[in-house]
Amino acid sequence: MDGQAAAHWGADAVDLRETSLPGLKARFAVERAPACGRVLEIGCGDGKILRTLARHKRGLELYGCDVREPTRRADVFEFQRMDRNVPFASASMDAVLVFDVLEHVPEPLHLIAEAARVLRAEGRLIAFVPVEGETRSFYELFRRLLGRDTYVVTKEHIQAFTHRAARSIIEDRFDIQDIRYAYHLLGHLMDASFFAAARARRLRDFWWQANVFYNPGMKNTGAGMSLMNRLLIVANAVAAVESTFLSRVRAGSAGILVDAVVRPER
Repeated sequence: MDGQAAAHWGADAVDLRETSLPGLKARFAVERAPACGRVLEIGCGDGKILRTLARHKRGLELYGCDVREPTRRADVFEFQRMDRNVPFASASMDAVLVFDVLEHVPEPLHLIAEAARVLRAEGRLIAFVPVEGETRSFYELFRRLLGRDTYVVTKEHIQAFTHRAARSIIEDRFDIQDIRYAYHLLGHLMDASFFAAARARRLRDFWWQANVFYNPGMKNTGAGMSLMNRLLIVANAVAAVESTFLSRVRAGSAGILVDAVVRPER
């Protein structure tokens, strides 16, 4: 990624009491996950959502897969490296999580088909998908100002979905039971503007190396980074409250939380 620090999305379990956008997404995952059975997260990163589930849903068998090895040893879940296909047997899972993943993959429809394949009958998909492709959005504004590849460079998002496209991809193999909208005005603006500014090397390094949500134990980051973290915490709290109150409002949102049931293949 243009010589920047390696992307690192965090490994520690999310505190469900925190008022933040990561907390909002983690609560959605925990609330929708089954109490027992086998759960797979596709694109698990370093495992923070799986560790959050392990803390709150002790009856689950947890599995994760990703194209990269986790930077922390997989302890409460079993990890398998994946390439194009998901490395688990068909009809072997009760639920599949796909959080902040579809925007990173060249074939999102294939990934959704793989999620459906590994699910048992009536198995659930629990997902978060960024919506960064709407014509009227801050993302589009910054792409016009800074270049079409802005979010490819700063956060590896090679896809930019509209609301219609994101929903259509999921509905290719799933029946949506519940959909919630997130990242409204403040969250939308905060995410789009920060990652646009992250074309600057210093901000990219802050995001991947020192931001408090991905590196909660980071200490001695210096006055400048400490100030940015305080601002990030406050903005996240306000954005999370905003998204909670507007969870049924699509207008202005830049992300969807989805709870869906696999549809039998005809």
